[in-house]
Amino acid sequence: MFGISRPMLLVCLIAALNCASVGYDSSMMSSLNISTEFKQRFGIDSNIKGLLTAVQNLGAIVGSLFAGSIVDKWGRRGGILTASCIVLIATVLHSTATTRAQFFVARIVVGFAKAIDIASVPTYLVELAPPKRRGFVAGLYWTCWLLGAIISSAVGYGARRAEGDWTWRIVCICMAAPALSCIISLFLVPESPRWLISRDREPEALQVLARFHGGGDQTHVLVVAEFREIKDQIAFERENSFESFNAWWKAFLSDKANIRRGFILITLAMFEQTVGSNIITFYLDDVLALAGITSDSSEFAINLSQYCVAFVIALIGICIVDKLGRVPLLVGGTLYSAVILACMAGLSAAAIGTAAGRNAIIAMVYLFQIGYAMSWTPLSFSYCAELLNFTIRAKGMGFYTIFDSLVGFFVQYVIPIGLDGIGWRFYIIGVVWDIFAAIVIYFLYIETKGLTLEQIDKRLHGIPVDQVDVIEAYDGGRPIAEGELGKPASEVTKTLDVKT
Repeated sequence: MFGISRPMLLVCLIAALNCASVGYDSSMMSSLNISTEFKQRFGIDSNIKGLLTAVQNLGAIVGSLFAGSIVDKWGRRGGILTASCIVLIATVLHSTATTRAQFFVARIVVGFAKAIDIASVPTYLVELAPPKRRGFVAGLYWTCWLLGAIISSAVGYGARRAEGDWTWRIVCICMAAPALSCIISLFLVPESPRWLISRDREPEALQVLARFHGGGDQTHVLVVAEFREIKDQIAFERENSFESFNAWWKAFLSDKANIRRGFILITLAMFEQTVGSNIITFYLDDVLALAGITSDSSEFAINLSQYCVAFVIALIGICIVDKLGRVPLLVGGTLYSAVILACMAGLSAAAIGTAAGRNAIIAMVYLFQIGYAMSWTPLSFSYCAELLNFTIRAKGMGFYTIFDSLVGFFVQYVIPIGLDGIGWRFYIIGVVWDIFAAIVIYFLYIETKGLTLEQIDKRLHGIPVDQVDVIEAYDGGRPIAEGELGKPASEVTKTLDVKT
């Protein structure tokens, strides 16, 4: 199914449950911001709304400082388990909140869990997925963020019939369900083969590669070539490690490939937060208010249905990303977002108060989600994980989360103030920015379609695509001998020394 093995489908299920947990936590504020009882309970105005929504990013920034170390030390599965357990703690804090301060703390704890999750799951997926289907497998992570958002919106829509504070407490309590499901199912999947090799557990790593990439055959040409390539790359990175952070940082900055990685990570984090999705995701009630739609039931229904549309489209996106490539999808999705924001600006300015105008604004909400879900949703985090080599992958994802959260905090705080202050003109800023983002992505990002993670590293160092054939370079037709396991890569005879 989908060109991947049954064991890989189980991993995809774990990723779906995991990101559904994060999606529920993050998008829950969309439902709560609509709830009249919630706003009355905590005295929510535009400033407080922005802070409550954005403050999870502060937790993500703090969590990102530790996320890489946790994932590298305890393994990718260990990081996922840690994130899920922290979500359960956040559930208790949210659902029992009686003061604004406690709710603020709960949002920070959610952000902390999100940071560890982002360092764990995309890293795990790109390290375990077969090269030709990595876009599908890794893209499923953030796609299922929308699944969590759907569950959150559906619970919010149903909970509005409850009385008093239960209209929002029920939404908070149900946050635990995806996290518990993830914890239970996590023990059914193996650890990343790259992490196992880095811990000198090579026989286990070979078994995992064979199971997921070779139908259980340890002599499969791709399995053999990948095993040798991964082992060689990790050994090379070990031999070139540094004793101090200053020495590592100096060497990092002297490597053009790392400079390019850093540039892409920073700009991608910035674009992911500013392309326009934050307006639709977190402040739908403000968008609809500009169009004259203020009914709670109407807002809840639109919120739920637009997530359903986005989820279906995102599934289409992950099915085509390995065919179209990463860069074309990002460029196309960004320009599409600019067009929709321009339409929303025009409609909000000229058609408020008319039935046709309100319907057109609603249509734009759905159309925006279609473009964003097909492009940015599958690639926001998986593309970053692809670009990073093993040694810096988990910590690099933590760095990405820090910058993503900093920009997210600013954007999510500013949006309600901007919409209140300048109304439809706020969309125009987004239009200009999206055009700029599309130009940067088109000219400066690298295509990773169909390459192994180690091949991507070589491409970043300027090696042409036609010179990075992994099976030929690592003699995939020659089975791995028993004596090869555990032996340093430098002692293993290869037909081509890829370091020269």
